[in-house]
Amino acid sequence: MSVLSLCLILFLILAAAVLLFPVVFRADFRLDESGFVADLSVFKKRLWNYTKHWKDEEDADEFAAPVKEEPQATEMTASKTEELPAVKIEESPVAKDEAKPAEPEPQTPHSEPAAEPESESEPEQEEKKSLTEREFWTLVLTPDIDERGYRYGKKILNRFINLFRVRFRDCYVEGIRMDYESMGYGAAVNAMMKGYPFLKDWDLRMDWTRDHDLQSAGHVEASVNLCRTFWFLTVSSVYGGIFAFVFWRRRAAVLKTGALPELGYVRKKILNWIVEE
Repeated sequence: MSVLSLCLILFLILAAAVLLFPVVFRADFRLDESGFVADLSVFKKRLWNYTKHWKDEEDADEFAAPVKEEPQATEMTASKTEELPAVKIEESPVAKDEAKPAEPEPQTPHSEPAAEPESESEPEQEEKKSLTEREFWTLVLTPDIDERGYRYGKKILNRFINLFRVRFRDCYVEGIRMDYESMGYGAAVNAMMKGYPFLKDWDLRMDWTRDHDLQSAGHVEASVNLCRTFWFLTVSSVYGGIFAFVFWRRRAAVLKTGALPELGYVRKKILNWIVEE
């Protein structure tokens, strides 16, 4: 086997390892009566933290007293202003002469520049045609375009859901207090949840002894790799491009002929409701 073949095989192995290597995002959360805390990390490195305390805000609202204005200072200033004698200011004759408006100087007649005639040689710029709101929504609500958009959107949404592998780990809700019969039914529901793969890591803990506070905590992991990411981007680009091309052809035909497709009774009602809003 040649050196080139070995290098090619080694390159393919490394490419497969990079494409299939999982990137795991981990979210740790805790919810209780005092507040909510969440930490987002990747490869054990914290990226984001969110903390919300409820009791501190309630205590701050209760003990915050409005600031009262001191009326004494305003009364003292008002009395001082009343005690000051009024001073009469007499205007000097020089000031009176200066106050008179100056006579306008005679203006010499001047010839206004002649307006330049508009050049008729310049071609008028044609405005680009665009769809009105009613024409746009009429095309969107056309049965074949509507059905195509719904089908493509559903496929893209399914690909996006399959992009991440979400799993709950060690999640629980404890301190659930009800009557003993209801807590027995809750324990039965908790046992049934263990049979579902997506909910098997959740645990509902009934407070039989009435000594546990109501709280919830756990970890959520979401893994993604480059292979699934590239596939999602490829599928989204293909479906989005096909839909945009079909819609562009219909748009060009409407702008050229001005003829809109006919809609059914229900679609016309939806169109009128959208345009009115």
